Amino acid sequence: MEMIKKVDNIDSVLSREDHAELIDGAIVVTDVTSVAHNNAVLEIATALRQHIASHNGKCRVFTENVALFCNELRKDDKDNNLFMPDIMTVCKEDGIKDDGVHTAPLFVAEITSDSTKKNDYGRKMVVYGDIGVQEYWVVDLQRKVVVRYLSENWFAPEVFVYDSTISMPILCYPGVEIDLTKIFI
Repeated sequence: MEMIKKVDNIDSVLSREDHAELIDGAIVVTDVTSVAHNNAVLEIATALRQHIASHNGKCRVFTENVALFCNELRKDDKDNNLFMPDIMTVCKEDGIKDDGVHTAPLFVAEITSDSTKKNDYGRKMVVYGDIGVQEYWVVDLQRKVVVRYLSENWFAPEVFVYDSTISMPILCYPGVEIDLTKIFI
């Protein structure tokens, strides 16, 4: 169950020990993740890490509880937004600090739950597009679909339904295919 509380600064989110994000100026605390959620994060992050390592890449893969400072990347942002993406790849080393990521990720994936679905498909999608994320996935475990948003398509959604789509490429990492049979267990 999602819990929302209005706040006025990012420090109040960063000091928390539970899984909390700042979305439009409100602290949003979400449920503990499920085994299926954890599995999906692990499968996607592992595929990305292996690909980047095998190509001597400089990008880094982060999972859950690493802060993304969206306000710094949206100069006109009146709303406070500090997200904790389930998976993100960051290629600009100087944007990675001890407290989190201060640069736009190349790739972001959010794994939905009943408590996060509205924000994953809504506000987060808009903010990720605004800050320059090139590829954003919403992995909907309940509906068994992946919705992909690409900056080159103005973040128009592409929907891939499991069973008719067995594997999906991560387009900003040519050669990386995610086996959906391992995601939708």
